[in-house]
Amino acid sequence: MKNGIMLAIGLAIALMFSGCASSSSSSSSTPAEKKEVMVNTTNNLPSWVINPKVEGGISAVGMTGYSKHGMQVMIPQAEMDARAKLAGKIQTIVSQVQKRAMRHVKINDLDEFENSFKQATKEIIKKMPLSGAQRINLFQAKNGDLYVHTIIQKRVVSEHLGDMKTSYKKHMKEAKVSRQSIDEGMKVLDDMMKELDVETK
Repeated sequence: MKNGIMLAIGLAIALMFSGCASSSSSSSSTPAEKKEVMVNTTNNLPSWVINPKVEGGISAVGMTGYSKHGMQVMIPQAEMDARAKLAGKIQTIVSQVQKRAMRHVKINDLDEFENSFKQATKEIIKKMPLSGAQRINLFQAKNGDLYVHTIIQKRVVSEHLGDMKTSYKKHMKEAKVSRQSIDEGMKVLDDMMKELDVETK
């Protein structure tokens, strides 16, 4: 009798540990399995998630993870992420154009010019109505992640970048650089505005 009880207890313990082992092995995935899941997820995403480019606009994809609070929370979060990416794209465009324009002009107060330019650019992009960016696509993946495709029209960007000249002049005067540097800087800015006009149209 005693031996029977001990055997039953032993079997119960063995079953318990084997159950734990099987559940832990099923929950932990190998690197190859994780890679396969990632590839499958990517393959199931719409093409605009991978390539958000849209003719006539500057576009970006915002993303947020699943929330138990539902779409009323997830959509604003994904759109906020998309607007941040739009601002980053516009900043990149302006910076690239600035570098190309500065190759052709010699400026004595170069550090002051670059600093003034950065401040002016930040100021303009901060004022840009990115809240007016339009949502053109929406997709929720099987794992709950939400993707939002947004676009801002290039003409809107172009109009606001036109204000950079006034803002730049203000920052240069505050930096107290020479009149010659301001004049040279304005030449750079003129070249930039022409190129930006092409980039954003």
